[in-house]
Amino acid sequence: MKRSISNVGLLMTSVSAIMGSGWLFAVYYTSSHAGPASTLAWVIGAFIMIIIAFVFAELCAMIPVTGSSTRIPHYTQGTLTSFVFSWIIWLTYLTLAPIEVQAIIQYLAFYFPVLTNKSGSLTHLGFLVAAVLLFIATALNVYSIRWLIRANAVLTILKLVLPIAIAIVILLFFFSPDKLFHPAKSSFLPNGMQGIFSAIATGGIVFSFNGFKLAAEMAGEARNPKKALPFAIVGSIVISLVVFLVLQFAFLSSITPANVANGWKNLQIHGSTSPFAAIIEQDKLGSLMALVILCAIIAPFASALVYLSSAARSLYGMSDNGYLPLLFKVLNIHGNARYAIFINYLLSLIMFAPLPGWEKMAAFLTSLIALTYTIGPVSCYTLRERLPDRPRPFRLIFGRIWSVTAFFLCTLLVFWSGWSIISKLGIVIVIGLVVFAIYKLFTERGKTLPVDFRASIWLWPYLCGLTLVSYLGGFGGGKELLSNLAASVCLLVLSVFCIYLAAKVSLSTERITANLEQALQARDELEPSSEH
Repeated sequence: MKRSISNVGLLMTSVSAIMGSGWLFAVYYTSSHAGPASTLAWVIGAFIMIIIAFVFAELCAMIPVTGSSTRIPHYTQGTLTSFVFSWIIWLTYLTLAPIEVQAIIQYLAFYFPVLTNKSGSLTHLGFLVAAVLLFIATALNVYSIRWLIRANAVLTILKLVLPIAIAIVILLFFFSPDKLFHPAKSSFLPNGMQGIFSAIATGGIVFSFNGFKLAAEMAGEARNPKKALPFAIVGSIVISLVVFLVLQFAFLSSITPANVANGWKNLQIHGSTSPFAAIIEQDKLGSLMALVILCAIIAPFASALVYLSSAARSLYGMSDNGYLPLLFKVLNIHGNARYAIFINYLLSLIMFAPLPGWEKMAAFLTSLIALTYTIGPVSCYTLRERLPDRPRPFRLIFGRIWSVTAFFLCTLLVFWSGWSIISKLGIVIVIGLVVFAIYKLFTERGKTLPVDFRASIWLWPYLCGLTLVSYLGGFGGGKELLSNLAASVCLLVLSVFCIYLAAKVSLSTERITANLEQALQARDELEPSSEH
């Protein structure tokens, strides 16, 4: 893969991924969780994501390789731990593209209801349209990453300008402090802090900001990763936060007392499976409808493009680690993993069935996303312990404390997603372990792969402890035997213990060093490109 992506190109890629379908839906679902405090939820969520993002900035600037999320854990924590997270990361990216296409179909269904059922799930015709849209995105990925980055820069500008224009028009007609906070109907915090935490985890905030990791995944293709990665990773979150806040203020300004007559938890808008279109119709701003539908096509489709690219990079990274056949490393003349891209396309079609509708798909995916973040701080902390003097182009102050903090915050994000979702994570992990066992036992390449079970010892108490606290906690159907404070304290202790243990049982310093040298040598064999 060519090292041809500029600093701005990398920033635009992450911003494009963030500004996908999230803004079309998250402002509605965060409002139902947190009411007027949804604006505060966006700020808190962005702050958490920036803390986590800085860890990935140090990590990926130090080891700028393509498919970093799946490859760096392999270098530090060994095969078994890395495979578990690689499996979840790949499933995350595999699901993200269908979610973006699902968003397009749900907004088109505002005019063409034959495309979806009342719940938002696809009809047969809707599935056919979704398959065509995914195929187009897949074909564009196969053609050229350079073309994709160029086209994405233009699309990203549109994805920033058009939503802001829509929000400004709404604010010009409806903005007033009284309408923002609806004092006659609720307080600023109608559902307390738990409402804010739920909005962050399951209301679409974590889902929306997830695009910052696209820069990390493309680290090996950046011309100047030292400057590009912190610039793109953190910059994309800050830029997107401003846009999300403007959109959230506009949405809250549009809400009438009738919409919240039964409380924010029962926020009612006719046609809420397409929230912004429903608000435009309710506000009688029909002249904006065409612009909203245009945004609902451009924004998710551009994000689907980059997520399909990242899913292919995940398979490429897993193959490079030795977890999958070499077939997934085969590149076409444009430098893209063509077989990985097409296999992801076929599997993406399946993802529409088990999680119908944007809300259900995004809520389940958020827990996967948050769980994948945890391996970044673990690897960063391990490298600080094992290789403290190794050059770091971007170096965090108090890096160990920063890593522990980020790990704890990732754990909270998973916990806030709720027991009803966390209880299903075990199934996903078990399926992955079965796939690993089959590959290990029945393929020649797998038989030579070390398991590195000792380096995974920390993972099992972490997953079990997190599951137990979620079951006893009060989010998403938990038993409410632990208060939020007590649960948070338990998770803090669990996080500190497990990240410390992970560093102690990680691969040896010598083996980590050898892994990094081999990876960077292979990366340096890619000739920097002068193409923009």
